[in-house]
Amino acid sequence: MAKTVIFLYFLFWLTVPSNAQMSKLSQEKQQLLLQLSLNYYTVVKEGQVDQDSSLLLVSQKDRLSRWTVITDNFGNALVQSDNKWIDTREPAIAEKRLATLKGIDRVQLLVLLGAYYAFQPGYHQSDRERAQHFLLQARQQSAELYSTFWTNQTLCLLGKNYFKANEVKKGTDCFAQIFDNCKKTKDKVMEAKAWDYQGSYIPPSAATILLKVTSISKANELYQQLNQPAKQVNTLLNLSYLNFLMKNMKVAEAAAISALQIQKTLDFPFVHYTYDIISLISATTNAASKDLEYALKAVKSSLATRDSLGLAYFYARVGHTTYGPKAASYPFANYWLGKALEEFNRTRNPDVFPILFNLAENYNQMGKSTVAIGLLQSTLKKNVPGNTRDKIFLYMSLAENYQSLKRYPEAEKNYLIADELSDKNTMITKDFRAAYVKFKIGRFYFDTKKYDKAEGYFQQALKIPGPKTDEIATLADIHIFLYKIDSVRGNYESAARHLQEYIRYNQAQVDSMDMKNLAGLKLQLLMTKKEKDLQLLQAKNALQIQQANTIRKFIIIGLVISLLVIGMLYNRYHIKNKQKRLMDKKNNQLQQAINEKDELLKSKEWLLKEVHHRVKNNLHTVICLLESQAAYLEKDALKAIENSQHRIYAMSLIHQKLYQSEDIKTVDMSTYLPEFVGYLNDSIGTGNQVYFELAIEQIKLGVSYAVPLSLIINEAVTNSIKYAFPKSRKGMIKITMKNIEQKVQLIIADNGIGISTEKINYASSSLGLKLLKGLTEDIQGDISISNENGTTIRIEFEIDPLMDSFIPETGAVNV
Repeated sequence: MAKTVIFLYFLFWLTVPSNAQMSKLSQEKQQLLLQLSLNYYTVVKEGQVDQDSSLLLVSQKDRLSRWTVITDNFGNALVQSDNKWIDTREPAIAEKRLATLKGIDRVQLLVLLGAYYAFQPGYHQSDRERAQHFLLQARQQSAELYSTFWTNQTLCLLGKNYFKANEVKKGTDCFAQIFDNCKKTKDKVMEAKAWDYQGSYIPPSAATILLKVTSISKANELYQQLNQPAKQVNTLLNLSYLNFLMKNMKVAEAAAISALQIQKTLDFPFVHYTYDIISLISATTNAASKDLEYALKAVKSSLATRDSLGLAYFYARVGHTTYGPKAASYPFANYWLGKALEEFNRTRNPDVFPILFNLAENYNQMGKSTVAIGLLQSTLKKNVPGNTRDKIFLYMSLAENYQSLKRYPEAEKNYLIADELSDKNTMITKDFRAAYVKFKIGRFYFDTKKYDKAEGYFQQALKIPGPKTDEIATLADIHIFLYKIDSVRGNYESAARHLQEYIRYNQAQVDSMDMKNLAGLKLQLLMTKKEKDLQLLQAKNALQIQQANTIRKFIIIGLVISLLVIGMLYNRYHIKNKQKRLMDKKNNQLQQAINEKDELLKSKEWLLKEVHHRVKNNLHTVICLLESQAAYLEKDALKAIENSQHRIYAMSLIHQKLYQSEDIKTVDMSTYLPEFVGYLNDSIGTGNQVYFELAIEQIKLGVSYAVPLSLIINEAVTNSIKYAFPKSRKGMIKITMKNIEQKVQLIIADNGIGISTEKINYASSSLGLKLLKGLTEDIQGDISISNENGTTIRIEFEIDPLMDSFIPETGAVNV
């Protein structure tokens, strides 16, 4: 009945409409929301996702700019509207503007570029190198301008960048320099940020965990002195997470409650992350009066603010807190775990497997192991575990349910797979899961009377450090089983020691009960006793009979209401299941259609590659025939044949690149042009007379653009080699191709004798120039020819997306 009341209370709060709009928050509160969200997401992912990736994910989900986090403490000195390239992720815009700036304006943009790359998601070395490139410049130039403010901002970002590369010493040296600067200038704002950055971004390990806690604690103290409550909320929650990890539960709870109080004074509605950690701490410390209350509050807050990042985890928390030893608690727990499962599947979150494990465990306790195994196997067909933790969950769950069905060989096989995986686990909670696996396998061997193996696994569980072996309930269980094993063997001295340890831990477990709940229980017992005494003394009193009748009526009304609610819930459950079956059927049909389409696309791609291959082979056959014919020709006819060979080779090479590439629609000019120019150089035989310099950006063009461009380059390069360097004169031919403001520019220049003005003006009489202009017209481009210390041919053209594919990429190839 009590759970029904709690459920009705929760349903009432679900109907409360939300007025919170993330976009309407002040910049300070937007920054706080982003920091709380990214920290929570990083924590629930157990360190498998870096903080910068979490920041990008939550900013895109909430449609909030990363500006407030990336430019913390120096964003006010910049104009956000001028730096929209951060959210569009187009740093090239800023790098181009950098060349036009001097003095402090240049330093500011260097710091901003460094911050942009320092906060890039993932662990890409290129991003760290770009960040360091800009930040080192900023540090040097800010020092030259005697700007301590920008020097400190630069050092702060450099320290973060070094931490991301796991160069801890270099990182802490940067922050030590900031602390020294702030001590001299008495800059507490910068000092607080530096302590916060050092504690937040230093890589977590046994060697750094105390430095993390100390640094964030100092930041929190300074934020309190500076009256910056929003920043205090973030540091307090980080302290709560860290102290929970270190098993300092009282400190963790105090920090979270302080953060909650500040959030309420700020009228900050996104309190669900704080509610969740308080619920988790309460569950861990057996404070049963709080865990369910705060778990439900987390769900309510998440729904009210429409911040669904952690909603599935909050549903799961309610399911865990309502779990109990009695069979009556399983349906209620399964309801919430089922909601968590639905939300995980809706958002395609791979953390679905721990929830499956809990559901399967509940079914196992309910005597429905066959149902549990079916649930696991059906989910496994749709989702494959993505990490070691999830695989451990899967195999342990299968093993426990097989054991319940007395299918011992299958149970042992799955237990041992889970054990092998736990030994390889690298996640933050690896010790907890390793101890749990060892304990459960030991219990399995004990139940199957294989006492030698059971003892080995129990002893391994005791030796594993970390949170699980600190839990007194688990330690008590291990010692009682070891006591039983030693008793069976007649090893009574060892059995007595284990029995003493069991009694000690069992007593400690009793002593750890929530004193508040214990006092309440005593009061209830006392009141009950007094009431019974009063009833015995006044058994014949008519007033008591009337009260009893009234109570009976209320009970009947309560039961009727409960039955109505249960009926409504069952009806809703039945309708939902029917809709789910219909949706599953449609999804299967859609998936089948998608698979058939994918097979057709693969067939078409293979056919197109085969066409390109055969075209290339046919063109090479033509080249060979021309070579055979050239053996019988001289002078002009021979030159015509050679020119034709070059033109055909240009087209042949394009088809070769197409069928060799995964992308069969476009040709990467940065790899095609060096190979083609090398061919021209070798075939014409310039030796060391002509040197080629290529600067080709990674631009991908379709066949309708690549073929005319290759023929243009063939004509231009051939003419330069033949006519620009008479009498064995040495020279250079430079070919440049780059993307400029949605246009592609091609420049072919030599430092030879140049071309006469008459030839340029009367190009119609020259076949080569006719070809150049005609091919340029084919791609709707503009061509200009000039004498600039030699001949320079410049061609610019725009790409028509309906005509062909065009994919510009960053970077360039120099030959």
